[in-house]
Amino acid sequence: MANKKRKKKYKIHYFRIAAAFLLLVLIIVGIVFIVNSCSDSSDSSRSAARLNAGSVSENTPDEASEPTTEPEPTTAPGLVYPSLSPTAVQFSEEFDTKYAVLIDTETNEIIAHRNPDTIMYPASLTKIMTLIVAVENIEDLSDTVEITADMIDPMIDMEASRAGFVAGETPTMEQVLYGMMLPSGADASLAAAKYVAGSEAAFVELMNSKAQEIGLKNTHFTNPVGLHDENHYSTAVDMALILEYALRDETCQKIMSTYQYYIPPTEYNPEGITLYSTMFSRMEGTEMPGVTIKGGKTGFTDQAGQCLANYAEANGKTYIMVLAGGTSRWKAVYDSLSGYSIYCVGGQAYDPPPV
Repeated sequence: MANKKRKKKYKIHYFRIAAAFLLLVLIIVGIVFIVNSCSDSSDSSRSAARLNAGSVSENTPDEASEPTTEPEPTTAPGLVYPSLSPTAVQFSEEFDTKYAVLIDTETNEIIAHRNPDTIMYPASLTKIMTLIVAVENIEDLSDTVEITADMIDPMIDMEASRAGFVAGETPTMEQVLYGMMLPSGADASLAAAKYVAGSEAAFVELMNSKAQEIGLKNTHFTNPVGLHDENHYSTAVDMALILEYALRDETCQKIMSTYQYYIPPTEYNPEGITLYSTMFSRMEGTEMPGVTIKGGKTGFTDQAGQCLANYAEANGKTYIMVLAGGTSRWKAVYDSLSGYSIYCVGGQAYDPPPV
């Protein structure tokens, strides 16, 4: 009888142990389930957050996305490196230029080109950037700056183009800018640099900062004039972007589109100074049917060759052209007229009148 009671007691004991073990297992399973559920919910929340933030969800190998390319450097809103038009052509051999680009600003496409991304020397096309930096940092164009011998004498020795200011003269900044852009005055460029930044070196830093801000790929400046230096370089397409950037400013556009500007007499220049655009003194801009060249800038050094950057209206659109490395200043003008005519309106090449 006692043995039966002991066996019954042991059975109850084993049952309780088994029940406790089973309960423990159920508790563990429940905890694991809860943890996994929370983790899944958290992952889902994070995935949703990433998607809402613009992130792309991970793909399976079968759904691998196509590789993406980095966006082109961006400058001011809407100003990016132009793409090559599907119908783009090389400038024909008749064009006297080593580096060239013609851009349709409406479609932001290159429609004609020759070595557009090749490093070249910009000569006085540099002054377009000088103009941009000056205009953006001058609060009042009626302010004056003193012309010094340091701005004039070295430029005379280098046979650089000058506006005609005299040491001691105090032209307004408006007069300085026209003196810089129309006759390509080196003296005026140095005066603008001194007024804006205190020194030429400090002004050049502003120029290079602006080039970086614009997002230019292959441009670096060492002076505001365009004097030759191996470390002073650009490309045809970079110069086109600089010109396009300048055209967004009303003052820059007005100065670059002016044919003639008169500075009243001073004690230093009793007859005053009449400034003429080096570009418009070689063309009217309306020689070709359907094309009007609105403004631009010339440039030349022995190393850079003849350079010309300008913009034109044709078929209700605006185009920008840069030519560099030419051998003749007149041929650069003729090529500019021909380029707009041939590639923009389907016209003929310019036929210069007999001399």
